[in-house]
Amino acid sequence: MSLLSVRDLAIAFGPTRVLEDVSFDITEGEMLGIVGESGSGKSMTALGVMGLLPPGGRIAAGRIGFEGADITALPERDMQRLRGARMAMIFQEPTASLNPVLTIGEQIAEVLRHHRRMDRRAAWREAVALLKLVEIAAAERRVEEYPHQLSGGMRQRAMIAIALACRPRLLIADEPTTALDATVQAGILDLLRGLRRDFGMAVMLITHDLGVVAEICERVVVLYAGRVAETGAAAAMFASPGHPYTQALLAAIPRLQGPLGVLPAIGGVVPAPVDFPAGCRFAPRCPHTIPACEAAPPELRPLAGGTDAACIRAESAS
Repeated sequence: MSLLSVRDLAIAFGPTRVLEDVSFDITEGEMLGIVGESGSGKSMTALGVMGLLPPGGRIAAGRIGFEGADITALPERDMQRLRGARMAMIFQEPTASLNPVLTIGEQIAEVLRHHRRMDRRAAWREAVALLKLVEIAAAERRVEEYPHQLSGGMRQRAMIAIALACRPRLLIADEPTTALDATVQAGILDLLRGLRRDFGMAVMLITHDLGVVAEICERVVVLYAGRVAETGAAAAMFASPGHPYTQALLAAIPRLQGPLGVLPAIGGVVPAPVDFPAGCRFAPRCPHTIPACEAAPPELRPLAGGTDAACIRAESAS
């Protein structure tokens, strides 16, 4: 049974839908990658799952199932009990997410006291243990420091420690390696991989970096302009991408071998929600567009390469 099951999710601000017909599943212990350009709806999907939509945002349609229960319309008090305890999120920018006037230890202890009902002393000891768990050196000293006293990589590890405080079954990591250098990024990814293995938790990894997805994810969901363009096993998608958007994303990855040259680019930009096309949302940027592409949004269908793609021209498995 799926730990998280999202079905036909639509998110709207006023009359405008920014996300539509998004469906995917995450099983226990699985790592799912959600990829796409900025503006594709990756973070909005995560915020919808967590019940943390910005002011004015609402779930306009669909269902979010977690641990077998529909949490789509769960009261805020019940969502507060769920967030941080059974499901947790690492936000995109730790500097903006951590409280600058509280020590790292105080911020971890707050979660432990709220969800696990620990007293101050026990919560502080556990905060030190969590910093050690995420491999922060000199944890006994760092726990008393403020966010500005930590490096970018340590701040990200501190965010992971907060998210892991209650041993959640689902961890959502929104661009956890943004703005980190390659060495620190590799360390954070190794940490996530090890924690997932040790605790058996599922991870939803949101990223624009397909190299990261290829390294650590079993399955992938490619979003474009608020819709699923392609989904399937990571190995199948990287071996035989079916949607022109996925193909273009993969073509833009720099190669370490072979002759150097100009990287292929996808012309144009992701449209704003008020400008979404009536048909395939990638059609204005797609080199293979035909009139039928502009008529109606294509449905996801199985392809010969082993993925499901929303493209009427892709080679079907049937």
